[in-house]
Amino acid sequence: MRVFMRISIYLIFYSLILLPQALEAQLQSGTGPLKWITWTLLQTIPSPGYYEDRNESSSSLKFGLSWNIIPVSYSFGANEYLPPLSFFHIKPSKRFSGSAEIFFEPSYITGNFKYSTIGKFHWKTGGRIILPIAHKGEYLSVSVGMGYYNQKSSLNNKKYSGVFLEGVVYTFFGMLGLKLSYSHNAQSRYYLGLYFKYY
Repeated sequence: MRVFMRISIYLIFYSLILLPQALEAQLQSGTGPLKWITWTLLQTIPSPGYYEDRNESSSSLKFGLSWNIIPVSYSFGANEYLPPLSFFHIKPSKRFSGSAEIFFEPSYITGNFKYSTIGKFHWKTGGRIILPIAHKGEYLSVSVGMGYYNQKSSLNNKKYSGVFLEGVVYTFFGMLGLKLSYSHNAQSRYYLGLYFKYY
């Protein structure tokens, strides 16, 4: 009976005193594997868009999916108590209050190109600057970027590469945007699509 009473007292003590503190500390820290697992799963959701399919005489649009990976971001407009440099996991407030970032963007086109001879997989890498427009970027922000694109022929593995330019308008706390890009001398030059980035 005494053993049972001691166990009961320990359980009550733990439940009332120690467990709430542990839970509160967990919520405040925001660290741990759950944070990274959920963030990684959210990054696998692609952004839809349309890619130009053209040759010398005809052109059309092809639907495709892209993923935006940001390995490094430097914030110049965030709270002074937050570190300006972020890697992969970036807080929206740091990104859309003003920042510069390096990105990698793989793309997959769901159907075959009818007029050009390029394959379904493309990629781009480069840098962009994000500037806030309304409410420190939470309601509206814009970005301009440029970098290097890579496309390959589906027939002879010939590579098409060069410089691309892009512009994006963001809203809804930076999670939704409208993106337009132009790739100089590419087989698929123009891209118009939505920008999804989940946090």
